[in-house]
Amino acid sequence: MAAPPHREGTGGHRFLSVLGCTLPAMTTTSSTTPSTDRSRALDLARHYPGRRAGHVAAQQRSAGFPDRNWRLGADGEQRTAHLLTALTGRTRRDRLLGRPAAWQVLHSVPLDGGAADLDHVLIGPPGICVIDTRHHRGRSLLLDGERLVVAGTATDAVPRARAEAQRVRELLLPRLGPAAASTPVRPVIALVGAPLRVRRWPDDVVVATEGALVHALRGLTAVLGPWEMDRIHAVARRPESWG
Repeated sequence: MAAPPHREGTGGHRFLSVLGCTLPAMTTTSSTTPSTDRSRALDLARHYPGRRAGHVAAQQRSAGFPDRNWRLGADGEQRTAHLLTALTGRTRRDRLLGRPAAWQVLHSVPLDGGAADLDHVLIGPPGICVIDTRHHRGRSLLLDGERLVVAGTATDAVPRARAEAQRVRELLLPRLGPAAASTPVRPVIALVGAPLRVRRWPDDVVVATEGALVHALRGLTAVLGPWEMDRIHAVARRPESWG
């Protein structure tokens, strides 16, 4: 999540308890970004959804500035994460065979020293899905090819999602070695809180509402096997893999 304006909607402070994810209190510092580089020493698989957005919201409140868009962003990321558990949870067969779930996910992956993040990096049979959550509760949404129009205003959601996927290609794939150079990295936009009207779909970006997200992801062509997915996840969860 790079900046708040495109995380519009309403929802108050509800995100603080959504899915049982309580955001921690934060000590105010002189920086305008969260205490970023504690996360470099952490396993990114431990990050909870909406981590950076929640931290920035806390800083905004502490400084007396509006925090609404950041709160809504965190709420949206938590809702998307809940949907993804349909993919990342272990099935009965997985448990019987002692194997991990077929899909694995990282949330709030820091970029640029913590000045921005990737909402969700989902690793599964179709490759690496870079998911940008956008919370637009109660707004009218129109998708017209490259334009996602929110309440009559065109946004840069589609090109931004494509740019985030490109960052993953540039940062993560080289860490995986030459054999991984052709691993698909798929941009995905998860729309939370509002129905979507579609005039034209973009060519290479998956756009889905809450009710359609899991189905859309499952419908992507499978290209990776379990060993490849485990290896990608093992590298992606290391903070140093992201610059």
